[in-house]
Amino acid sequence: MSRKFDLIKIVKIGLKVLKRTRIPLYWSSFSRKDYTLHQHIMLVVLAQYVGNTSRMLQMIEDMDRIREVMKLKKIPHKSTISREIRRIPEQWIRMVIGKLVKAVGIPQKFAVDSTGIQISYRSYYYTVRIGEVGKIREGLKLHAAVDIDTKLITNAIVTKWHVNDSPYLIPLLKGEKIKEVYADKGYDSMRNIRFVLEQGGEPYIAIRENAHRGLRRMLLEKSKSPEWKKRYSHRNIVESVFHSFKRVIGDYIFTRSFSSASKLLLFKVLAYDLYV
Repeated sequence: MSRKFDLIKIVKIGLKVLKRTRIPLYWSSFSRKDYTLHQHIMLVVLAQYVGNTSRMLQMIEDMDRIREVMKLKKIPHKSTISREIRRIPEQWIRMVIGKLVKAVGIPQKFAVDSTGIQISYRSYYYTVRIGEVGKIREGLKLHAAVDIDTKLITNAIVTKWHVNDSPYLIPLLKGEKIKEVYADKGYDSMRNIRFVLEQGGEPYIAIRENAHRGLRRMLLEKSKSPEWKKRYSHRNIVESVFHSFKRVIGDYIFTRSFSSASKLLLFKVLAYDLYV
């Protein structure tokens, strides 16, 4: 399957999911109506595959079929896309991700983890040319919950790179029907374990060896059984998802502000879920 066909298929699925959300077509009844908000969102998503907005717009200009599917009468300017990225609220992106995940099926088995994403103020290709790739010290951390069965990212939270992972398990899984949760020792806390148990789920969370009593000690002993270790191997799925995410969407963001970087990273999550 060609990459161009992939993109056309992604646009079709994305527009179909957008119609199921409460996102309006225009900001107001007084808008010029040159482009719909659904078109803007899909253009930003396509930019995540191509690498940047300029190349995405050139691709749209060269591919009649994508313009036909998106019902684009003309090509927007780069500044128009940049303005819409700033205006579109993060909640809308999460809404689309949620609708997409639920369209595939109701997830019940989750793997939770985080991964680092580079953030740069310079062009990635310029950074490659001057040999600075890998030396970028600034970055973001993507905390994500992954559906074990479909390999979709069901929820994501973006933070600065140095924060602890543990506090984000509950926000990532809040409101979900939980059957099983897989996570490494970074999420070993009584608060997380109790949350999973209260939701009726089974916590396959690695426990640190310093657990001496209570529930954590009981789970530590349980985690030494071959059956538990076999089940816990499902946690590796989130690692493979992150690997695929970075291979398809990229592992860097080019922007100057954290708020923009956070929103763009959520767009990357949406782009990955549409690809899967």
